[in-house]
Amino acid sequence: MPIPSDQDTGTYAEFANGSGFTTTVVTPRITTAEVQLSDDDLSQVGSDRADELTIFGEWNFNDAENVSLTVEDASGADITNEVLEPENRSLTGEGQGSNAQDSVGLDLAGEDAGEYTVIFEGSNNLDYDSVVEEYTVEITNQNTLSIDTSQDTITQGTNLEYSLSGGVNGDYHLVTIDADDFRSEDISDNVFRNVGDTTEVGFANASDTVDSAADATYAYAVVEIDGTTASGSLRSSTLDDTSIDLDVYDPDTGDQDGSWYEPGDETEDDTDFSVEEGEVALENPTGDYTIGSEVDVNGTADSADSVALYVRDNNDWEPVSVGGNGEYSNEITVDSDDTFEETDVVISGQDKQAGNNILSFAGRYDIGVIDTSDVSDEITDDDGGIGTSDFSSASSTRATITVEEGDLTANFGTINGQISSADEEIDVDGTAAGQDEVVVAFVDRRGTTVARTVSVDSDETFDQDDIDISSLSQGAVSGHVISQGRDNVIGDGDDLPGRNGSSLVDLREYIRNEATGSGDQVRSRILSNTVEADGSDDLAVSTSFRLNDATLGINNVYPDAAQAEGLNPVATGETLVVEGDTNRQSDNAAITIELLTQEDESVGSASTDEWENDGQWSASVDTSDVETGTYVLEADDGESTDRVEVEIVEERQTDDGTDDGDDGTDDGDDGTDDGDDGTDDGDDGSDGSDGSDGSDGSDGSDGSDGSDGSDGSDGDGSGDDSTDDGTPGFGALVALVALIAAALLATRRNN
Repeated sequence: MPIPSDQDTGTYAEFANGSGFTTTVVTPRITTAEVQLSDDDLSQVGSDRADELTIFGEWNFNDAENVSLTVEDASGADITNEVLEPENRSLTGEGQGSNAQDSVGLDLAGEDAGEYTVIFEGSNNLDYDSVVEEYTVEITNQNTLSIDTSQDTITQGTNLEYSLSGGVNGDYHLVTIDADDFRSEDISDNVFRNVGDTTEVGFANASDTVDSAADATYAYAVVEIDGTTASGSLRSSTLDDTSIDLDVYDPDTGDQDGSWYEPGDETEDDTDFSVEEGEVALENPTGDYTIGSEVDVNGTADSADSVALYVRDNNDWEPVSVGGNGEYSNEITVDSDDTFEETDVVISGQDKQAGNNILSFAGRYDIGVIDTSDVSDEITDDDGGIGTSDFSSASSTRATITVEEGDLTANFGTINGQISSADEEIDVDGTAAGQDEVVVAFVDRRGTTVARTVSVDSDETFDQDDIDISSLSQGAVSGHVISQGRDNVIGDGDDLPGRNGSSLVDLREYIRNEATGSGDQVRSRILSNTVEADGSDDLAVSTSFRLNDATLGINNVYPDAAQAEGLNPVATGETLVVEGDTNRQSDNAAITIELLTQEDESVGSASTDEWENDGQWSASVDTSDVETGTYVLEADDGESTDRVEVEIVEERQTDDGTDDGDDGTDDGDDGTDDGDDGTDDGDDGSDGSDGSDGSDGSDGSDGSDGSDGSDGSDGDGSGDDSTDDGTPGFGALVALVALIAAALLATRRNN
């Protein structure tokens, strides 16, 4: 019974109740329609393998009819009878039921290069469009497998892509590089990368695979052809800087499982490429280096996975441990951006590698890095050293480094050479180039000690505040900062007395517990076991100060407009400045200033907590609301006080000596013809007397002597505040006496 092509799918019955004859209508489908080689579908094949093709199909209408096959060339011409045997011109699924599959041979070897289409359709009624399937395959004239690289020249460290073409889909090919082209026999990475169409990589010899490059005659990759091509990649960092041959062999005819197979004697194709040495640069450390100090080791390497640090002494390059990959390793990993860095590295040290020992002595050396791929047992000695020629011929770089011995400085935070017993603390800071720690110690006159270790920061400075010295006796105290030298041991390296070592910790404990005697004896023993020991390169900075009771003193009082020493009157309304000294720490104390009446009532105050290590302090008190009179000025720091009397006056004799100038002018007038400008004598009152002598006669010559007093007039301005009678507050009285004297002199002359 024919069923229309547009009949709805489903189950049909003879009667409406589902009884009687039944049938199921399905949509006819050719579910698989392929041209295959070695059971894999392909889109392209060389003409030399075109006679090995098969046509494979799967369909769901096998109970109804077979699948008919038609082959057309690129022009659309039917060439079925030329390429398919009569028994192969349809797919049959005898005995398989509705769903069936079948394959037949296809021979396109005699056809021209081009595209060929295989048409799959039902062999009877099922040949309409929705059933028909097509598959196109291209026959090429490229019957020889070829290999090529993406670049002709590359720099060590970069990856190189290679490709195969003209292959047969599903074939496995061996790609190789000879061991003579390896960078060294110690390379740890595989030469080929397991990427792209690669199925296996490794090392091999003539008969089997091996685990290391040292035992290999070549490195290999197995790649699978996809269609007619395959791709892979290799690491140039594993190869020497030379011309490299890349070989590809005939396909695997054995298991064909994608693993290594023994190649034939002849390659199917080969190509070559050039590898150039990569550039390595060392940025740090170069220039000056202080023994024992931390530095960053960094630079760039565009061809290496890791680099190693060396220093040259005489004719050999010796390894320098950086601690990057182990306590005594000189290797540094190169990051993906072609940079390398190891931070905070001490590159000196006599207990590390040979290169570190070299850098423990002052001098000028060559320092450099080398690509670790170029370092092998063939060029290194038992200590890891490399000869100059081998180092230079490898991928390496060099620079110059000047090694200097470290120095030590220290500052002890005393106040005017003292520490107050009220504070009982001291600050110490300084620099210790090349050191991680220093010992800070104090010894009093009785031999009592205080000792502690202080860390040195990365900038080679140390700073320790508030060191407790309360256990020390008052009187003379010595302070010491001690550091190791380049040998990193205290003294001559022998165990310190009572200790099982010669480290800074041992020294601290020795000073605390073992060094006994008077102050001088303890100091002598400390020095004899450190800087004065035989062969010692220790460093020490020492000082002395006194541990005393708290002291406070007022030294100077003056108005802010006229600085002066001693206790000076201040005019009401002026700012009173008070200066003094103390031995208190400014961090621990503040000085309060009170201006008191005779009845101890405060009329003005000020305070300060800022002064330097010389202990000199100052403060200012406003006297705007203070009446004239005698007052008590008191300074108090909470532990000690000082009191002085000061005068607050109505008017203060000014610096320009105005009052004394008026008085002198009258005296000058009294000198009449013999020298008006010799009148004011300021400090030189005796010159004024000379003018008086001129008044004994009317002769001009005596007046001329008065003119000599003119020089005294130049002293007019300065004489006011230094004249014996120039006490502030008594200027008017002096002027009155001068006027009376002038009047008497004038009367005498008139007579």
